[in-house]
Amino acid sequence: MKTYLVTGGTSGVGKAIATGIAETGAKVVIVSRNAATAVSIVKEISEKTLNKNISFLIADLSLMGSVAQLCKDFSLQHQELHGLVNAAGAWYFKKSLTTEGFDKSFTVNYLSHFALTNGLLSIMKATYDSRVVIIGGNPLFLKKPKLNLNNIQLQRSYGGLKAAGYGMVARIYFGFELADQLNGTSVSAVVIHPGFVKSNLASGAPWWLKFILSLSSSVRNAPETCESGVYAATKKDAKSINGQFLDEKGNIIQMRNNFDKSVGKQLWLLSKELLTAHHSQ
Repeated sequence: MKTYLVTGGTSGVGKAIATGIAETGAKVVIVSRNAATAVSIVKEISEKTLNKNISFLIADLSLMGSVAQLCKDFSLQHQELHGLVNAAGAWYFKKSLTTEGFDKSFTVNYLSHFALTNGLLSIMKATYDSRVVIIGGNPLFLKKPKLNLNNIQLQRSYGGLKAAGYGMVARIYFGFELADQLNGTSVSAVVIHPGFVKSNLASGAPWWLKFILSLSSSVRNAPETCESGVYAATKKDAKSINGQFLDEKGNIIQMRNNFDKSVGKQLWLLSKELLTAHHSQ
């Protein structure tokens, strides 16, 4: 039986992918900050898919210490990891620092993905045909991706939408660089566009943004499924899509040339430095 770990698995894209994976009969572990919420979602997914192998682990992805503990907890309970789905994300419309001193949007939308993936790579390399699934965004908005590494946590000119955009672009850079580093191993990395999926991502948004979104038929009629995410997570021979960007239907689209490889390498080094500095405190 295959084993998957899904962050953000209690709502939106993460829940949709977790449900789709569960339908294949695999073992699915979802990550949640809240035990009561996790219990409810595990019960819902289990009943919907008739899969009793759904469980959860508690972690606060805004805290790197909690992410490190999550890696330990998972590794103690499981010997294999066939797929890590990094689907956690949130909008923060006001600048907020974590107790560890990081920008909260930066940690939840990017740095936690980097830390969790690297923390679980050893168990994934010991698993045949394992893969990391990274949530990207709409290709229409990624023709000229911008990421200022000197202001990666938006110490200057913070904005909620800008911060979420930075997180998305950083994740894609991470996905492409990770794929390069995984060449020659049993692990692959793929970036997906999830399409519109019902979520509560905008629950903390200002009223004017909620109003605009409420007028959008694509948001109102969004499904509760994520075809591209389930495909990337469960496809046999993930090496065939290593380093690729999949659209919402699971089709490969050419996106890599829009992302400067040198920026991806610099972002990787910067992320390692930030985590090393944190661990040494």
